[in-house]
Amino acid sequence: MLFSKGRQTFLSQNAQEGGESSQTPSHEATSDETASETGSRAGAAAEEQVSPLQSALDEMTAKFNETNDRMYRLAAEFDNSRKRWEKEKGDLKSYCISEFARDLLPVIDSFDKAMTVIEQLTLNVETEEGKQVSSIVEGVQLVSKVMADTLKKHGVEKLPGKGEAFNPNYHNAIAKTVDATLQQEMVVDEFVAGYRIGERILRTAMVRVASPD
Repeated sequence: MLFSKGRQTFLSQNAQEGGESSQTPSHEATSDETASETGSRAGAAAEEQVSPLQSALDEMTAKFNETNDRMYRLAAEFDNSRKRWEKEKGDLKSYCISEFARDLLPVIDSFDKAMTVIEQLTLNVETEEGKQVSSIVEGVQLVSKVMADTLKKHGVEKLPGKGEAFNPNYHNAIAKTVDATLQQEMVVDEFVAGYRIGERILRTAMVRVASPD
């Protein structure tokens, strides 16, 4: 009987321990499910808060890019307008100067002819008359130089002349000669000088041209 009671007590304790051990996993599973649900709710709440912020950020970024592009276009248009205005101003200035310079060319021609004659003079500066003529020559040379410097200051330049290769854009050949020693047509004499202002030709030079054949 004692053995039977002991066996019943042992079985009863094992049954209780088995019941307790079977209940523990159930409690832990419930805790995990609760944590998972809490995490899901927190993630959903965070997503609900982030979504409007992301939309606002995207909208602001799009507006910034649009404004930035507009500013670049305006800057480019302003730069093009400035360049166009500067070119038009330069063209207008050249046109006004070219009209004045064209009217001045006969005066320049007269000085050039005077300089040619002066260079051919043989003066005796020991005599009183020679000294007077020498002073006149120096005066004419000075005026001619001042005029040339003034024209150059305003962009008026003399075209290449005697000793240069013939260029139909610069030269008007009114006489021709043949020189077999040449490799190309060359200007050998200049009767009237040519002038330009910038790329605008005021007057072509009237020249004599020598050609190889």
